[in-house]
Amino acid sequence: MTVKSVEFEQLTAKIVGELEKTAQVTWNDHIIGKRSGIRRQIDVSIRRFDPDFLGVLDAKDYKRPATIERIDALTGVMGDVEANYGALVCSGGFAKSIHRYARACGISLLNIHDAQSLNWSLELKIPIIWTELTPLVRVVGVAAFEVGDSFITDDPRGLQVTTDGGVTIANPLSTFERYWNRSDADRRIDVPHMLTFNQQVEAFVVDVGGSPRLRPVGRYGIEYVVESHTWLGKFEPDECRGVVDYLDGQAFIASHLPESAIPVRRDDSWESIEDPSKFALKPQGTIVVCQQPVLLSDAKVEALDVKFLGPHD
Repeated sequence: MTVKSVEFEQLTAKIVGELEKTAQVTWNDHIIGKRSGIRRQIDVSIRRFDPDFLGVLDAKDYKRPATIERIDALTGVMGDVEANYGALVCSGGFAKSIHRYARACGISLLNIHDAQSLNWSLELKIPIIWTELTPLVRVVGVAAFEVGDSFITDDPRGLQVTTDGGVTIANPLSTFERYWNRSDADRRIDVPHMLTFNQQVEAFVVDVGGSPRLRPVGRYGIEYVVESHTWLGKFEPDECRGVVDYLDGQAFIASHLPESAIPVRRDDSWESIEDPSKFALKPQGTIVVCQQPVLLSDAKVEALDVKFLGPHD
């Protein structure tokens, strides 16, 4: 056996161990056959203890697709050691002519993938469902203006207000940006949200005589509703391990996919999904689902609508 073949078996055992976290996975196991009494060499074995379960994997680093002879050899070993499960793992893939026979024998046909391996890195991409969350924001409040009051309307922050008696001008949109960009922000979709302020809020105005004044603002807060937009795409992680199941449409099942390998930005080639509630994706292998809030910066008030609420003369 070559060094490369041994490394293929060991990588198979590593990936299976990552998928079978509660089982005992052994590379180069040896089991006495129940029928033959012969000590059988098993490339990779799986033992689950509740209930008792034995799986055997035949791992072959072939340049060409495996043929029916390998299935016959594996079924013989399975019968001898009374295994509950068997899989043929081949780096060269499998002849399509043996798929039906493998199903009939209860044999899985697998390959392994390690993105960081020079020998066993496959060309594959993982589906990703990407949802962007965008808040629609409105600053609200009830200001008690006096007759003749005027205020600045060209301030990009909107109506100038203060929460410290006029020492500083509050910026509600900057406050919302800091809140929204936190990991614990409430981002439930299509639900009315309200951020309120515990401090007394007052508005800067100029009275009829031209003097600066502060007027109380009641029920001051920030309303927002979160909208979502979803895309379907694929990505090729630079760090990832797993198995490819040839009898399940070559579905890829990741055993190791770190968060750092998942995209942090949407690809423009991804397909927009107008109505996610009507979108159906067959659960086949590993699918990554991301919910990505759109980060805010430099928000501005585009419109200001202030009504005179009294008192009247």
